[in-house]
Amino acid sequence: MTLAMNAHITFPEYNGRKELIIKKVSSVEIESSFKLLTDKAVITLPRNVKFFDKNKVREVFRRGAPVIIALGYNGEYITEFQGYVTQVSANIPIQITCEDEMWKLKQLPVNVSYKSVTLKKLLEDIAPNYSVDALEGVELGGVRFAKTNVAAVLDKLQKDPYNLFSYMKGKQLVCGKYYSDDSNEDTVNFHLERNAVSNDLNYRNAEDIILKVKGVSVLKDGKKIEVEIGEDGGDTYQLTYYNIAVKAEVQKLLEKDYETKKRGGFDGSFTSFGTPSIAHGMKVNLESGLYPERSGTYYVEAVKKNFGKSGYRQEITLGGALL
Repeated sequence: MTLAMNAHITFPEYNGRKELIIKKVSSVEIESSFKLLTDKAVITLPRNVKFFDKNKVREVFRRGAPVIIALGYNGEYITEFQGYVTQVSANIPIQITCEDEMWKLKQLPVNVSYKSVTLKKLLEDIAPNYSVDALEGVELGGVRFAKTNVAAVLDKLQKDPYNLFSYMKGKQLVCGKYYSDDSNEDTVNFHLERNAVSNDLNYRNAEDIILKVKGVSVLKDGKKIEVEIGEDGGDTYQLTYYNIAVKAEVQKLLEKDYETKKRGGFDGSFTSFGTPSIAHGMKVNLESGLYPERSGTYYVEAVKKNFGKSGYRQEITLGGALL
């Protein structure tokens, strides 16, 4: 069966400019991950487009204008990106850089001070008119953010000692939930020899994994309880917990997470066709006919989508394995 690639990019009416729909593009690149804060897209237009003989590029694609990118095969489309135009190239070919809802949110001004505040309360206060899905039970203690913006607050939260990454899910601000356990999306099956175009996956047996893990519990008053287990000479990780005041409890949690990371499995990325559409936080089940014992289910940490002359592809980076 022949798959015909289709693009349908909509620039809705904005500040007096009429709605514009583009179906012919040279390429579209989309990158998303909970580690990026802001999902991004780059649209590259064909070199010879008569429309721009009479229309100025920067008047058509204005900074802040909304954009919806839908891609697919054989006339069936999936919305892969929604956001805003942030930059338009001055050169040919025309490249339109876009960012998701986080672009608008992170510009909001912030001026707050608390003797003690939860993560959810802080985010609700600095992001009015947005719903918030924050990691439960996180007490930040006393914090102050004076004459700044949301971007600076979220940047602070993702650094030590908090390690709380934020991203947008539509109009919802998500923080501290790296993989969407609450996602209603079904697990997507991929057969590595049949469905993957290529892969850069590495498989490691449990007995070959050398690992050291440091656990840090951040208390309400800003103090820390630290525990470290594992062996030198291999991978190192730091895991953050919140408001666990008993060192033995931190040790118990860390040992459980250590055993999870010591399990054998794949890491790295693989490339698939454009459908089924994958987003970070979803779960994928990998199967191999050559190595059936290596099958397993993994969270998706990041996705890069490319639509152009080379086809419609998704580079899917694996996160943690499910037990």
